[in-house]
Formats: sequence, C-alpha cells, structure tokens
Amino acid sequence: MPTKANSQLPRGVYERPTGSKIFWIRFTGADGRPHREKAGSKSNAIKLLAVRHNEKLEGKLPEKIVAKKVVQFTDLIDDAVRYAKAQNDAYSAHDLELKLERVRADFGKRAASTITKSEIIDWLSAEATKRKWKPASRNRYQAAISLVFRVAVDNQKLALNPAAGIQRLREDNECVRFLSPEEEVKLTAVVEERFPEYVPVMQLGIHTGTRTSELLRARVGDFNPDTGKFTVRKKKVRNSSPFRYVPLSPIAIAAYEKLAAGKRPGDPLCSQLNGDALQETRYWFDPCVEAAGLVDLTWKSATRHTAASRWVMGGTPIAVVSRFLGHGSIQMTMRYSHLQPDNDDRAVEAMMSFYNKKKT
Repeated sequence: MPTKANSQLPRGVYERPTGSKIFWIRFTGADGRPHREKAGSKSNAIKLLAVRHNEKLEGKLPEKIVAKKVVQFTDLIDDAVRYAKAQNDAYSAHDLELKLERVRADFGKRAASTITKSEIIDWLSAEATKRKWKPASRNRYQAAISLVFRVAVDNQKLALNPAAGIQRLREDNECVRFLSPEEEVKLTAVVEERFPEYVPVMQLGIHTGTRTSELLRARVGDFNPDTGKFTVRKKKVRNSSPFRYVPLSPIAIAAYEKLAAGKRPGDPLCSQLNGDALQETRYWFDPCVEAAGLVDLTWKSATRHTAASRWVMGGTPIAVVSRFLGHGSIQMTMRYSHLQPDNDDRAVEAMMSFYNKKKT
C-alpha cells in the first residue's frame, strides 16, 4: 500500500526507502513489460519518467533497463576531458582538467546516475567556503560539472543532466583589481629573480590585455612590425573574425622579440624551458604574487584588467578599448568607465564649444 509521502507524488514516481530522498519510477515499456528504474532526485524522476513515456510512444525498447555496466562518474570525467581537448585549445582543456580533478576526488567513485542536483549544490557551496571562491570561480566549477553530464547525455550514457538546472551566482564585475605601477615593479622583480624566462610573458599580457588562452595561443610571426600591431588569435566564434589586432607598446615589442628569439615562424610564442608550449601560468605566477606581498591579485587582474584600466585612464575611448579586449558587447567594457572621472567635464566643454562666447 502506498505510503502517505508516495501518494502525494506524480503517478509512476515513488520514494524508496521512504525518507531517503531517493526516487524511482515505474512504467510499462514498449515491450509491454513493467519496469522500475532508480532516478535519484524527485525532479530527475519526473523528467526521466517523461523520457520513458516518450520512448514508449516512439516504440523504443527500454535499453537502459537491460543489464548494463554501472557508469562511474570518473569515466564520464575522462570522456569530458577528451571532448574538451578535441573542441578547445590546449589551455582551456588543461584548465578544465584541473577543475575536474578536484571534482573527481569527491565524486569519482560514485555511480553517475546516483549523483543528485542537491549534492552538486552542496559540494559547490562547501568548496566555495573552504577555498574562498568568488562567484565567478564557483560558476566555472559548476559549468565544468555540467559539461561532464552533458557529454554523457550526448553519448547516451545517461538520460539526464542533474546540473543543468542549477542557477549561476551573480558575478560582481564592477570591482576591478589592477596593478599599480609600484606593484608592477615589485612583482616584476620577483618574477625576474625566480622565473626570468617568464618575465616577457607577463609583460606581453600586461600590454595587450589578452585572455590567458589567447596569449598562450600566440605564435611567432603574430607581430607585424610594419603596422605595429599584434594579432590575437581568438577562440572560434560563429560569424566572427578569428583574429583581432592590438597595437604594441615598446615594452611589449621587446617582450615579443625575447619570446620569439631563436624560434621559427609558427612556433608557439610562449614556451617552457624544454621548448614545449606553455599551458598555464599559475604554477609560477601565484608564488611570485605571494612573495611580492600583493593581495587579491590574479593573473587576469594583473594583465587583462591592468591593460584595460590603463587604456581607459589614459583617455582611450571605451569603444576602442572594447575592440582591443575583444568584448562581445561594449557593456562589458563599461565596468572600466569610472576610471575616466573627467568625462563629465569634457562632455560639458564639448557641448559649450558650439556656442559663441560673449565678447569682452
């Protein structure tokens, strides 16, 4: 006899054991036989039941119910990493892999179908508190977990993605941290002492405002001395040019020439000591930031935010800065607009310049 709790659930969905928050579904498949299937959360169960009913209408046999090897989450992580390496640049794939290794430590040995939305939310919240993540970092981990499930669904290894409905946290993009000239001198001195080969990498990042993946994607030959511009290789975007161009300062040109020295055209511009392409910056940059005594400074704030802030403070029009940064819309660049406090005075002066002044 159905319990009171189960009697309140949609037909075909039930909780077992009662109070466990683990839900199952029962349905009749296209083979005419009754089936039961563990779904995890209540919302997953309702969605899964709808999937099974649609399969029945299409005449599909419930293949998932046939005895299959239990799919572990660790295997799905491997699938997602392979997918990322095939679809993205080396830096993006490596960054995803680092994030998923943290996830693997806690969920890797679990059967993927038993991981629920609430568990993912609890894990993200706990890690955010433990590691002092900002909303942006928390959202990136959420996206990484969701990708694992999405690839699994595409590969027909799972029916549902429990992370798909998790709401992203609002990211505060108004507070911009960037390097002051004094901080740059201090940080450069530490990098020069510990990792001298990476000083030009940091300098090129500061003076071009490129995203990390874009900088590490750069090739020898991307600087044109005739135009004075550096070609930024963007990630492939539909209906968008794969390149944009940023003028280089004398410091940036010197950094580029140091990085390109002894290499052939087309070789990776940023490389490790063994000649392999540089895939990340954190392992050398973060210890240098700590040694320099700088607070709340990331690679992005030291390079991309610093470039944008200096362009704006120097009077470069917001629209031009937006083009240099490769922003999808000028609204993203407006976070730096407060760094031009004299804009109001300039606007008034420009308006009044069209009126004749009284003759004395």
